[in-house]
Amino acid sequence: MTIRVLIFGSLARELSCKDIVVDVSASATVRDVNQALATKHPFKAAFFQSARLAVNHAFAKPDAPVQTTDEVALIELVGGG
Repeated sequence: MTIRVLIFGSLARELSCKDIVVDVSASATVRDVNQALATKHPFKAAFFQSARLAVNHAFAKPDAPVQTTDEVALIELVGGG
């Protein structure tokens, strides 16, 4: 199945896009989406493998299932003080 992952901020600027489309199995989890992102962009593999994803506006655990109709977004960590 195809999953569209929304991206924002510096990563969106770096990749010059607002989303990344990946193909995963029908029984995919967030972990599978992370792996597919890492495979699609190997120069950012370490980042994508540990990135936090939100599914339908809520942080998702690595073993959470995903469906093609879900809104999936990559959440970049931000710092400040």
